[in-house]
Amino acid sequence: MKLFISGYGENTTPSIGLYNVTNNNSTECIWNSNLPGASYLSIYDEFLFGISELEQTSEVHMLKKSPDGYSHVDTREIEGGSLCHIAYLPINKILVGACYESGHVFSIEVREDGFGEVTTSTRQGVGRQSITNECLTQVHCVVANKAETELYSANIALDRIYKYKIHCGKLLENGYISLPKGEGPRHIYLNPVEDMMYIITEYSNKIFIVSLIDNEMNIINSVSILPDKFEGESFGSSLCTTLNGKFMYAANRGADTIAIFKINKDGNLIKVADSSCYGRFPRHISLVGDGSYLAIANQESNNVSLCKIDDRTGNLNEEMSIPFYKPSFVY
Repeated sequence: MKLFISGYGENTTPSIGLYNVTNNNSTECIWNSNLPGASYLSIYDEFLFGISELEQTSEVHMLKKSPDGYSHVDTREIEGGSLCHIAYLPINKILVGACYESGHVFSIEVREDGFGEVTTSTRQGVGRQSITNECLTQVHCVVANKAETELYSANIALDRIYKYKIHCGKLLENGYISLPKGEGPRHIYLNPVEDMMYIITEYSNKIFIVSLIDNEMNIINSVSILPDKFEGESFGSSLCTTLNGKFMYAANRGADTIAIFKINKDGNLIKVADSSCYGRFPRHISLVGDGSYLAIANQESNNVSLCKIDDRTGNLNEEMSIPFYKPSFVY
């Protein structure tokens, strides 16, 4: 299988790597890059989109598959600081992103030969919500529905999930839902039917379950992602589900565990186990290969763990660990 890893890097280590993982659990880095602060990627077909997560400014990068790996096509500076999450939307041919430092959400046109016009650049929570320009507003993710007609975004500082209509490449704000104060929503997952949204929180270490029926967002439940007797400091990071829709995984930075939930038919979650993350500070998790493995980017232990998923129980068993400096993304 092929595995993309990215992270914060340093002068002597790559920030992006493409690995070939063989059946005998050996790995080979077949291409790498030193883009600064490449904390998140979006991969589509022959294109690779990366970011530079920088203070007070941000950059998006477009690379294209080549005989030697990926070649640089274009770089564009984006309004907003500490860009931390992007997603390419192929139907609309735009790249959308979220800036943690400044609270900006943007969309930019993508052409075959590079980036086009920035079609949207807006700062969440400023303007008609009667919040001042000096307010703390931090956006941490952008997730579109499959038809690419709607976009959802988590604002960790405002405890809100914003909803946008996507029209001609532009993002048009279409309301929001508020979580209780201090929860800190970080990442969003839409179930395949798109009638349910799952939100992992950074500050309260929970998953909120939100109904999307009748085009409305309504909180129906929440569950803790921490081990029962854990009393230390921890921060929820990311989540994903198995391809068969039976299990959901949630990463805890601090507790250094992966919470394993069974997904009921009604969408509610039942905790079945807590697994080791096989490292420290699991920042990002993702299904890889044919969906039978969970990859865990452990930022503080400088490794990506590749874990085999038990189809029956959802349990995780590490089969290999790939060294990588400060990994923050794996796919």
